[in-house]
Amino acid sequence: MNTAQVPMSRLVTLAEPDARILSLVGRRQIEWDPLSAVRMTVGRSAIACYVVLPMDVMCMVAVPAQVSSEAVDAVVTISLSSFVTGLEEALARGEDIRFDLDSLPSVTAPIDQGLTLAQLPPRDGWQMPIHGVSSDVTPLVKEAVEEYRQRTAGMSERQAAPIAEEIWARSAWAGLPMRTLHAARRLRLITDEPLRITAATSGAWKRLSTPRGQLFTYSAGIEARLGLHVVR
Repeated sequence: MNTAQVPMSRLVTLAEPDARILSLVGRRQIEWDPLSAVRMTVGRSAIACYVVLPMDVMCMVAVPAQVSSEAVDAVVTISLSSFVTGLEEALARGEDIRFDLDSLPSVTAPIDQGLTLAQLPPRDGWQMPIHGVSSDVTPLVKEAVEEYRQRTAGMSERQAAPIAEEIWARSAWAGLPMRTLHAARRLRLITDEPLRITAATSGAWKRLSTPRGQLFTYSAGIEARLGLHVVR
């Protein structure tokens, strides 16, 4: 990512703390899946970065940004590894974090039967909010992880897969699948601190909102896909 002498077209500028947030969460996502892509949507004063995690959970982190008029409403899909590396290098040099969207190498995100970056969660219509604190939720995740370890001891990854699916598909706090809470803890969006969190639904979609980002899942099947927002 070249942050020096960037032409004033489709330009996005991030403050250092906000760039650091994207860098930290992005690095954790890369450690989980090095081939991840990120779909960036650009608003008038913010950007949102969507990544699909291996457990069929979508993560979204949004931060404030200075956005040129040409960049407003842009949507790009790029390599998460390249994007995070560029952020890290600019942060290490102490430079302003600014980039032209057209200078970012685009990629084609895989499309499969689960969540895909081609289809993003609905922006509105979220109902039935349930509020809680993360320190009440993380013990549930720890118990599930320990159960998985005990039940799959000595198994190959393939043998353990059905047990993993059984555990992570369970309904947990606020009706969220356990996979959502596990992903949130692995990315450190929830911790043992008493952070305020909220769960909500929109059709077949479920959302976990934290001060550090959001996670989404949806029920499989055609009914779930009726609520998808297609990004063109």
